[in-house]
Amino acid sequence: MKALPYFLLLSTFTLAPLCLAQAPPQEKKPEERAQPAIPVRAQIVFSEYDGEKKIISMPYSFTVIANEKLGGYYSTSLRTGVRVPVDTGGPEQKTNYMDVGSNIDCGLRTTDDDRYHLYMIFERSALSPNSGPQTEKIQVSRPDAPPLVRQFKASVNMILKDGQTSETVSTDPINGHSLHLSVTINVPK
Repeated sequence: MKALPYFLLLSTFTLAPLCLAQAPPQEKKPEERAQPAIPVRAQIVFSEYDGEKKIISMPYSFTVIANEKLGGYYSTSLRTGVRVPVDTGGPEQKTNYMDVGSNIDCGLRTTDDDRYHLYMIFERSALSPNSGPQTEKIQVSRPDAPPLVRQFKASVNMILKDGQTSETVSTDPINGHSLHLSVTINVPK
């Protein structure tokens, strides 16, 4: 029985310093300067050229909220297109669907010098006819082959001022056409 009071006395003196020693109050980090949400108009134009001749021009226009915390970097998404049936062949003759069109994910952050850091992923796919001079060199052996699906994908990360335009250019490996992606931002006054 004498061991129990001795144990309680020993544990009191052993644990008391641990209970009394408290961690110093944590210093609060200075909160980041709150950046206001700013609506910014984004104008995206996808164009295809055969030499100097413009073949197509596809404009997209939408508002992006700069410094928007919802949705991560890409606070605005735009999807437009069509689902195309693709037969898988074989004994079961199944049909799958492929998305063809344009996908845009975009976000903006303000910088300290009145510019905007734009983050954007742009994807465009289009059906290409399975015959013609530009596809003869890659034509599959069957004349009834399904059309080819052309793709353009760009992940851009740029700094722009209000009213400024930036352009990304690529070349289609099948027909040699130049593909232009033009981005302009405007801040409403």
